[in-house]
Amino acid sequence: MVRNACSAAAPWGVAILRLSRSCVAGEGMKTVGTVRNPIIPGFFPDPSIVRVEDDFYVVNSSFEYFPSIPLWHSRDLVHWQQIGNVIDRPEQGLDLSDVNPSGGVQAVTIRHHAGTFYVTSTRVKKEWPRLDYHFIVTATDIRGPWSECHFIEGAEGIDSSLFFDDDGRSYFLANRQKAGSSDTADAEIWMSEIDLETFTLVGPKQVLWEGTGGIYPEGPRLFKRDGWYYLLIAEGGTLHNHTTSIARSAHVTGPYLSSPRNPILTHKHLSREYPIQNVGHADMVQLKDGSWWGVCLGSRPRGGFYDGGNTRYSFGGYYRNLGRETFLFPIQWPADGLSPLFSPVTGRIEESYPAPNLKTSTGQDLACDFTAESLQIKWVTIGEALPGHTELIGDGQLQLQMNESAESTFFGFRQTSWNFRCSFCVHLDALQEGDTFAFGAYITPAACLSLQITRGEHLQLTIGAASGKQPKFSIPVSDTAVRVELSGHDQDYTFALPELGVSHVLNGREISCDMTDSHTGVMLAFIGGSQHRTTVLLEDFGYTAWETTDVPS
Repeated sequence: MVRNACSAAAPWGVAILRLSRSCVAGEGMKTVGTVRNPIIPGFFPDPSIVRVEDDFYVVNSSFEYFPSIPLWHSRDLVHWQQIGNVIDRPEQGLDLSDVNPSGGVQAVTIRHHAGTFYVTSTRVKKEWPRLDYHFIVTATDIRGPWSECHFIEGAEGIDSSLFFDDDGRSYFLANRQKAGSSDTADAEIWMSEIDLETFTLVGPKQVLWEGTGGIYPEGPRLFKRDGWYYLLIAEGGTLHNHTTSIARSAHVTGPYLSSPRNPILTHKHLSREYPIQNVGHADMVQLKDGSWWGVCLGSRPRGGFYDGGNTRYSFGGYYRNLGRETFLFPIQWPADGLSPLFSPVTGRIEESYPAPNLKTSTGQDLACDFTAESLQIKWVTIGEALPGHTELIGDGQLQLQMNESAESTFFGFRQTSWNFRCSFCVHLDALQEGDTFAFGAYITPAACLSLQITRGEHLQLTIGAASGKQPKFSIPVSDTAVRVELSGHDQDYTFALPELGVSHVLNGREISCDMTDSHTGVMLAFIGGSQHRTTVLLEDFGYTAWETTDVPS
């Protein structure tokens, strides 16, 4: 009986299993254990890192999703736990009501100075470009509360960051389109002094560097080492030709001279078969022992290649449903000081490295389940949730209010591995005429694979792709309480109602971020719609992801 099946616990727990890989690290590094890449799997792009004493913190871009700006903690650079989101309250004033898919919060940077954490980012709205998109939030405690968003008047472009000089001055950096150019890819890095009491720019805007000639010079981060200023940027766009370049100057305002080693990080010269692609948008951090490590974004394609489709690829492209993920790598500084060496032995991002000699572990990350902590940290909506959207009413029981559209109903989390499965029970007694409950693998409303149950004269189950390009499966359903399963293996997304003997496989290639021109990654989400704002009961949710070829029991 389906209703009895729903009262049982999910048939498997919540875990992430890892596959051991080969190790490569720099000469002379003191190491213990293994760093496995990506250190933060799934749609967690544009990483920025900071160290405060023995603690490391990483933030990521979140685009249209709320809460915004995922915040991670580690003490060993190996194990990472999400401890919150920097923007988690409407009163902080972010306002994501006027953003497109892949708009919203982009290119974050985290820094710490004089006892205060600063996170800078850009909110990209539908109207572009504007001069009020950059904002800064602050906190004296990393776990918050974080301040309201301080939008920076007159700050052009995207991808902002802060730099604190030894003389007490603070600087704001970003990119901007070159004057007189009609191409947003034709950009430059600029900087202005900033008053962080009033969050206003002070004095002239200095152009620092135009990069090495790649499109979209962006993501500037400024460092000072041995009396030299080092300007680290991204170039080439965030697809296959992504690169990281660096320049240095004896003065904070320049002139900045490009390193002869540029680009210091790229995989654009590697074949499509290399397992890690489009690396870039890097940041650096110095450890207590004086060694350096870096983070960058990258993708792990799966499912073969395509020719055409996305014309940005002259060679044809690959499918990367997980989006851009966070990778870690060692850094060395040669004696000439011209620039650092990223992943110095091979010059490319590897699947694993010997870990630095940091003894304290932070343990495993928080599970995606129906607990108060997980719902607060791991689960997101598109923009701010409508009142009454979700309510945790018991042990593992969640009430979900379905709204007028899939986007306003959306409640989900990031797919974190090419191999996963999730399961839950849904009670559909309250569905009214025309209501549709749905769960799916989602990038946009037009790029989504889903299982839908609609109330008409009877309940109708449909499994298919929003594009209509794949064969659908449809049958009537008599039970009002059903267990739903979704599992993924490479590009196969299998939707099932086990007690009804239903299992239908959809091809995930069409929801890859490149095929949809998205900067995000696949989300596993409750969607659907109801003009009546009907509430459904969900329970017994489980999610398991693994990297091995063996399916966990």
